[in-house]
Amino acid sequence: MPSVQNTQSLLSKLNAKKILSGLQVTSHFLGSVINIGSFPLLSSVLPKNSKISLRQSAGEASIRGMNTAVLWSPFFVSFAVGQIYLPEMSAWMGIGFGIIIATLFNLITIKFVIGKLTINYLLDALSCIKPIFSRLLILAISVLFVGQIFNKTALNAIIIVVPILVFIQIFRRPETSNFIFKNLKNLIQNSGDEMLLISVSMFLGSILTNSVEIQNFVSSNVSDYFPFWMMIISLPLIVWCFSLIGVHPIITSAPILSIFGPLLSVWEAAFLMQAHLIGWCAGTAISFTSLSVLTSAENFKISISKLVFGPNFFATIGLVFFGAITLIISNYFL
Repeated sequence: MPSVQNTQSLLSKLNAKKILSGLQVTSHFLGSVINIGSFPLLSSVLPKNSKISLRQSAGEASIRGMNTAVLWSPFFVSFAVGQIYLPEMSAWMGIGFGIIIATLFNLITIKFVIGKLTINYLLDALSCIKPIFSRLLILAISVLFVGQIFNKTALNAIIIVVPILVFIQIFRRPETSNFIFKNLKNLIQNSGDEMLLISVSMFLGSILTNSVEIQNFVSSNVSDYFPFWMMIISLPLIVWCFSLIGVHPIITSAPILSIFGPLLSVWEAAFLMQAHLIGWCAGTAISFTSLSVLTSAENFKISISKLVFGPNFFATIGLVFFGAITLIISNYFL
């Protein structure tokens, strides 16, 4: 799309420090819709002779930006997983907390990891998303509208809306049709592992959720030993720790949600939803099996181990505790 190419052009004109801020901000908004597809688009704005240090920092910034979109965007599998095990309204309420936490995390990491945060830097970074902002807004509003009007989950709304918008784009620019259908074919052929992982996890979660014996045991025992604040901290921390050894967040998150979810009110479930998204965000940002890490490393031509154990390692564990504490305090005062 010409609008995406304009965004790439604006990013390429920024100096070294500004381009890192620009990549993180652009990755956040662009990744909220196309997820890991933002990495090949953003890596191409770096000059071919860029130093390894710049490419390393650029890959880390892009991961921080894209992954924190998980905290509020319904265009991730994580949001759909949360809607399965928690009341639908609580899932949408969780988005509000996610926007606040994602904003604070990005501002803090731009300041202390990249090392520069001024109004001028922030405006330059935000200006890069101007060409694509209207497209992202149309897509987001369309999904939210369909979800609310027809009482659909976010995943169902996306399944309805996205193909319609794709066909509109094909009619507007017929020359893109071959590329789009070829890309779709490749995606279907290569997504078997991910689909199997999701299916197995959903199957396990369904067993835990629908088993009367398990639910009775949980309500009689777990609720006494796991107060609400401990649920909020333990969920993202467990997901983050298991991600370090290569266990995908869906394997750890879904069973925990199925156990804790029935014990909570809709209001409390909204906080648990955001804790789940924090764990997913932090875990996929530092796991050597995560598509975020693997795709970023491939496109920016950098080391996977340095991505995992670099600045994002400390940033994500900080997010886990900062996010959990923020949720606990918010629940107490609200």
